[in-house]
Amino acid sequence: MHPDTAAVARPPLRVAAGARPYLLTTPSRPTAPKAARDFVRAVLRHGPLAALRETAVLLTSEAVTRAHLRTPGSADVLLRVLTAADSLRISVHDGGTATVPAQGPGDRDSAHGLLLISRLADDWGTTPFEGPAHTTSLWFELHGGH
Repeated sequence: MHPDTAAVARPPLRVAAGARPYLLTTPSRPTAPKAARDFVRAVLRHGPLAALRETAVLLTSEAVTRAHLRTPGSADVLLRVLTAADSLRISVHDGGTATVPAQGPGDRDSAHGLLLISRLADDWGTTPFEGPAHTTSLWFELHGGH
């Protein structure tokens, strides 16, 4: 799903009883993608979602790298992992503009990351963040059992 062709509202992920979100806040520094990868690996190390771990780590790395490149170093990047019985949603919030920008010649790395997310995620998009104005969350979902 591309955010320019789909509604920004996302349906709630059905969360099994006892599931909870996992949150990581990291400074927008070059170390942010590694911190996010390590965090997602730890969250998905065991349990029914372990088979999604490597794809989730790769896509998280791309999303957090994109957020880092769009966000001033004084800001934070917020990562949220929401698990359900057989699926997960990962959201990356940054202080950039509220839409996915058109990819220009200098934005090749960001375009590559979005291409990976669009190809490997079961669903993805952007939504305005419920915090400060003019900020956005890039999110993607992975579903097990296919």
